[in-house]
Amino acid sequence: MELPALHMQNNVEIWNQIFWLAQLDEQHLITSMNDLFKASVGDHADTMSGKPLELFFQPFSLKTKRIISWRSIWESIEQEGQWDGYVFYASPDNSRLTLFVTIKPYESESKTVYYFIAQDRTRQAAEFVEDLSKLRDLAFLKEAFDEASIIAITDNKGVITYVNDKFCKISKYDRSELIGRTHRIINSKHHPKHFFADMWNTIQQGKVWRGEVKNRAKDGSYYWMNTTIVPFVDEDRKPYQYVSIRSDITDRVKAETKLAEAMQHDFRRTIKSLQNCIYKVKRNELGEVVFTLSEGKIAEKLSITTEQVEGKTLREVWKADFEQVERYYEQAFAGTGSQFEMHYEGSYFFVSLSPVVNQGKVHEVVASMVEITERKKAEELIHYMAHYDALTNLPNRTLFTSKLKHAIARAEQEYYQIAVLFIDLDRFKTVNDTMGHSKGDELLRQVARRLQTSLPTHGYASRQGGDEFTLFLDYADRSQAAELALSIIDQLSAPFVLDEVEVYVTPSIGISMYPDDGLAIEQLLKCADAAMYHAKEGRKSNFCFFSEELHQKITNRLELERDLRRAVGQGELELWYQPKMNLSSSRLIGMEALLRWKHPVYGIIAPGQFIHIAEETNLITPIGEWVLKEACRQMKVWLEHGMEGLSVAVNISFRQFADHEFPELVAKALHEAGLPPQYLELEITESVAQNAMHAISALTKIKELGVGVSIDDFGTGYSSLSYLSQFPIDRLKIDQSFVRNLNASNQAIIRSILDIANHMNITVIAEGVETLEQVHFLQQHRCQEAQGYYYSKPLPAEQAFEYMVKHSGKT
Repeated sequence: MELPALHMQNNVEIWNQIFWLAQLDEQHLITSMNDLFKASVGDHADTMSGKPLELFFQPFSLKTKRIISWRSIWESIEQEGQWDGYVFYASPDNSRLTLFVTIKPYESESKTVYYFIAQDRTRQAAEFVEDLSKLRDLAFLKEAFDEASIIAITDNKGVITYVNDKFCKISKYDRSELIGRTHRIINSKHHPKHFFADMWNTIQQGKVWRGEVKNRAKDGSYYWMNTTIVPFVDEDRKPYQYVSIRSDITDRVKAETKLAEAMQHDFRRTIKSLQNCIYKVKRNELGEVVFTLSEGKIAEKLSITTEQVEGKTLREVWKADFEQVERYYEQAFAGTGSQFEMHYEGSYFFVSLSPVVNQGKVHEVVASMVEITERKKAEELIHYMAHYDALTNLPNRTLFTSKLKHAIARAEQEYYQIAVLFIDLDRFKTVNDTMGHSKGDELLRQVARRLQTSLPTHGYASRQGGDEFTLFLDYADRSQAAELALSIIDQLSAPFVLDEVEVYVTPSIGISMYPDDGLAIEQLLKCADAAMYHAKEGRKSNFCFFSEELHQKITNRLELERDLRRAVGQGELELWYQPKMNLSSSRLIGMEALLRWKHPVYGIIAPGQFIHIAEETNLITPIGEWVLKEACRQMKVWLEHGMEGLSVAVNISFRQFADHEFPELVAKALHEAGLPPQYLELEITESVAQNAMHAISALTKIKELGVGVSIDDFGTGYSSLSYLSQFPIDRLKIDQSFVRNLNASNQAIIRSILDIANHMNITVIAEGVETLEQVHFLQQHRCQEAQGYYYSKPLPAEQAFEYMVKHSGKT
């Protein structure tokens, strides 16, 4: 970031859109801020003005996460004239932003002022940290490769970008002499031009190349390498770099040369001392290929010496492994030498076949076999890293895309359908936040195992990242796709056990169909992703097919999200209030504050239509804080008008309650409104029991303030009676789903809840009461309080006050 030579007033409109700008005086006090700075810090802007910069921003190293002192930064600015780096900033909504900052002094009227220029890099910093973690994992693997093999990496033009120590040792070049050069530096001139042309043609197609190459070291000596070149390809299957894995076979080649020289002498005695295996085969009278000789250290290790295999056929010795190599022997007896890799007795070997021709006919075939097990393991590990998810062992996005691409190509030829499923785990973030990332990782591993057991043979699953998984199903119509989705929901809805604790997460699944919803992979995944979000909005543990109607709903949702962001800042939110009544005396005991959105186009919007958007976009935190403060303010106004015997209840979201500073926020809201704590009640959901220790601690602090606590929607969530007995609560609220439909089952549930609560001396309030029959049932079974349309629908604040006056007998 370069500081412009002119004052900040130049091009101010453009700068206001991109950078946070502030001016500091000689004591580093903030003297002015631009519009973007003020908008980003919100209410902090007035607090910051005239205060030292150090109070609000903390410099740190992005790579090490270590804190940097401001003293060292000001010294750096004095010495170098400028400082560039990263700082943390805690925003008003309690989230932490990462900013990239430039601070530079400027002489103005014999005084030194400082310009502070910053950009929000929160997302980029998070991606950098994740990439850094992956690079550390790769570093461990690289170390293992360096110990086992000779490694070189080139870019897509063949320019060397990395060599390990073994490469330098065998080539006798320093690393600095190799980086930036091509492999021509070690070209021995032994191989013809078409040899390398064939190599490049293979790897540029994204295919692995294997072969033996003679190289020339810096000192002029020659050495032979058994080489495997693995292309790394992008999503378009275009190579962007090549990894070469080599093993030194100089001794083997020398041995083979020595062997050829000794063929006319004491052949068998010579090859017995070799590290590899040399064997000879020929055809017998029946045309079968049989061993005539087999010696060397490997032959001894595998128990295939001459004494053990002479006269036996290749099939007898190689057994099941013979099928994969038979054609190479046929080629050799036809007069063409060949090379191949084979697996035998748990190890991998590289075999060279050389026909011995006498008077125009192949008399016998001489083979050289060398072990390459370590190299094969390195190749397999590289392939696994590039195509599989390290956490779950499922295929990753790259491999999934490749498999789906081939499936679509087949479907296009054979005219069949493919179902693409996009899966997201409901409540996974809650588990991750409350139990820790290690437990979250274990949960993902268990989910992956269940997904694999749910798949039919023509299904394919992968992990996209985070808590998202994708599947596709070949030869599948909509009914088969729905059947698979239901099977997955059934599998994942059963409890998961993490350290002897049962955890429940459920999947939301979106489904798109090839070719109806798209012909390209990206379009199919986009449609399935959109359908998944629609399924999540409807209810948890659900699936949904993509449709044009759904596309329109998604468009409308995005518009609603945009409007909601504006609504928070433009005062379009308001609270309505529903009365709560004592069932014995029919006396008004308080009001529940219910959020409404007064949209400039659509009018009053109930929270069910936008709260889920607020939760997904993190707007729930500032909205929840506003609701709490506004309810306290309104209750204070009513108190001043004589409504002493009542209280106001406020619903608290799980995310808001999970904040460790929430009790302090409650205290602050009471203090700012001047409201005594006994006039406030907080309604929490049963889901707080997922982190019982935090819940007990937070509720205890809230109760110490003198604020009432009730559990909302009781009977529908995670409650445990053991936790319930430990929670310092005043009320249970029976969910309206039980009250509205008083069938035999729901009546039994209500009676059970009332019986438990009465024995624990906890007051019970029933919501959703709409009929006199429901009132009588609740009174009969000793329910103390109720609310619902039987008494009153939710009312705006002014009408709520009129209701309070009417039912309190006060004027």
